Amino acid sequence: MSRLSRWPRADHKRAAANARREPGVWQSVNTYRSHQTARGMAYMIRTGHPISGPKYGTPYLPAEAFETRLVPVDDGTALEVRFISTTRKDSAQ
Repeated sequence: MSRLSRWPRADHKRAAANARREPGVWQSVNTYRSHQTARGMAYMIRTGHPISGPKYGTPYLPAEAFETRLVPVDDGTALEVRFISTTRKDSAQ
């Protein structure tokens, strides 16, 4: 049985920085083979969970300041993120 080839790792710091630079614009994070993996990563981004454990932390803070969407592509599921605002709840009044 052959191993699956390695895919490029996501650069979460770059994705978060790009999203903050252009609020409201969807930015590509990575393409995942598994829809479940992409969905789990999207949850961690939205909630501000540490990406690879507490030592790495997360660039997606504060929690709920980023939205995510999953896009089906030929070789898996693409994960995209956009920065919405740190004052989203305040402006909804």
